[in-house]
Amino acid sequence: MKTLIKSFALLASLASAVTLFAQGSIYVCKKDGTYVEYAISDIDSVSMNKPESQEIQQPVEKTFFLYGDNVDYDGPLQYNWDEKVGPSGNGVLAYPKEMSNDPNVLHPVAIFCPGGGETPNSQPTIPKRLASMGFVVYSQPSTWSGDDAIKAFDWLDQMNNDPNARFYGKLNMERVAICGHSQGGVMAQDCASKDKRVAVLMLLNSGSFDAHSGSANLTIPTGIITGHTDMAYDNAVGDFNYPANKAPMWLGIKGNEGHGYGPWGGSNCCVAWIRWHLCGETKWEKEFLQNGGKFCNANGWETKIRNW
Repeated sequence: MKTLIKSFALLASLASAVTLFAQGSIYVCKKDGTYVEYAISDIDSVSMNKPESQEIQQPVEKTFFLYGDNVDYDGPLQYNWDEKVGPSGNGVLAYPKEMSNDPNVLHPVAIFCPGGGETPNSQPTIPKRLASMGFVVYSQPSTWSGDDAIKAFDWLDQMNNDPNARFYGKLNMERVAICGHSQGGVMAQDCASKDKRVAVLMLLNSGSFDAHSGSANLTIPTGIITGHTDMAYDNAVGDFNYPANKAPMWLGIKGNEGHGYGPWGGSNCCVAWIRWHLCGETKWEKEFLQNGGKFCNANGWETKIRNW
């Protein structure tokens, strides 16, 4: 008789639950008399039997399409150099001829901003080296505004999401890099302070003017290259020393090098910095932060770091 009564009670509870489904929620009464509420939109089914355990599929970790490990020279990949492209109509796009076909292996993305009066063709070393290692790199004549670089990132993002575009599903647009020379460095710095996609910044013979507050809003790893005879030396050092800086920063002063050093002789340093902070190649850490490393108080570098 007790079993029959329990059965009727169970049926009544289920009937009540069915009624509650129409109200958008179901309430389960626990043995201690408390209730647990479940939204109907979150419930797929109700069962009185314990379900068999199901294996939960873990998301597949996405990795970078990256080749070569010697930043002093171009990588092993052949690359395309498409001119008069991008939102400005006068930019250059450098990318490997053979793109990844694995949806879990994505190409790293970077923008290079040439110096004032320069073009992607007059300062091609960094874009070409990165492209030869697996990067997709866009470069266009610089302005003073980071908004123009943001438009370029948006343009690449559109191609990454367009089924008819060459880069559909092939780019990692969640974390991108930007670097710039002279005026292009100011443009890159402004972009990095506004665009949350930017994960790493490198300034080449560049820095903000006046109060040097351009670096104050940065939180990402920021590298700065200058030289003692660089006309932007005070800009670069002033940005590094700005008291309100909170970003982890590296300042590399390359002996008596002048204003043109960054995009040429300093290209290996820039590429290593980006590979470390964008692509997770931690082997470069000691080269920048430990005395005697490739870019740390050795090989003509006078190095300072802060916020590490």
